[in-house]
Amino acid sequence: MRLLPLFSLFLFLSACSAPLSKKHLLVIGDSNGANQGWVYQLQEIRGGGPLVNTSLGGNTIGFDGMGELRRNTLENLTAYLRKGYAEMGQIDDILICLGTNDCKAEYADRREETYTHLTTLLTRTRAFFQDRGQEVPRMVLITPPAAAADAKVSDEFQGVSGCLADLSERIRTAAADEGICLVDFQQKPGTKILQYSKDGIHFNATGYQLLAKAVVESCY
Repeated sequence: MRLLPLFSLFLFLSACSAPLSKKHLLVIGDSNGANQGWVYQLQEIRGGGPLVNTSLGGNTIGFDGMGELRRNTLENLTAYLRKGYAEMGQIDDILICLGTNDCKAEYADRREETYTHLTTLLTRTRAFFQDRGQEVPRMVLITPPAAAADAKVSDEFQGVSGCLADLSERIRTAAADEGICLVDFQQKPGTKILQYSKDGIHFNATGYQLLAKAVVESCY
């Protein structure tokens, strides 16, 4: 009679330990995750599998990036989550890697808003599922990759390196407080990745491979 509970436990543990290639991933990110960025490299590492990548150049956590509402994650979060379900039928993990564009010079006097936006993003993501009586998917928080010093980046990114360091500390704290798996691009690969960048913000294929490898090693 005890075999049934044990068998149920086995099925549960098996589901939890599904291989990375079988997981249904939703990625929310910016230009470093778009096109052939780190998400593309992650797919190469895991050998494909169900994935919806909403990463968009200029995307922010909560500002109208480049003056466009479509680059504001808070304003588009519901659409992102619905897209994940529509295209995959389920979402196992939500990977969030944002912040570089929130650290543009035009938002220099609005840093505290960025930290509030981060908290709101996590709260709204959970609420989307809880309000529907659904289990909240596993979330993975990712600090933005390292950026170069002001001398190398364009005018719009002046001050970005220090801003990202401060924002990443907030991301680490949020992940620890809420029990979310953390991928810390600021620490690994850290500034090593800058040797694979021409503009101090974006990277070549080798750089993106380092980021994708860090995702797997940190949370999978």
